[in-house]
Amino acid sequence: MGVASIAVRLVGRVPGKADEGFVYSWLVPDDGRHGWMLFDPAEGAFRECGAAGTVPEDGMEVRFGMPEEESLRRHTRWEGDREWRVMVTAAYGVWKQFQEHGEPPRQAHRTFH
Repeated sequence: MGVASIAVRLVGRVPGKADEGFVYSWLVPDDGRHGWMLFDPAEGAFRECGAAGTVPEDGMEVRFGMPEEESLRRHTRWEGDREWRVMVTAAYGVWKQFQEHGEPPRQAHRTFH
């Protein structure tokens, strides 16, 4: 596989949550794949969602800061999925900037191999 870029942008906040949630769009310009993810800073979680922040019951989820065994157990079912790899890469970019600056970034473009 070659190098691909991912455009990641903050597109909104989820209203009505006790803790704020942030909706990010991601796009792989090279092949047109795109999607949305809801970032919950309090949980360190990113969940696959629709453009309005609605999370499907069986959607993909990425969590940072949990023990490796728990992470493997939770994430194994999506590992072969191409969108999973993109979502993990996009989520990591947001998470890294959030950790560095203490607030959700407006954009977090990434490159992966």
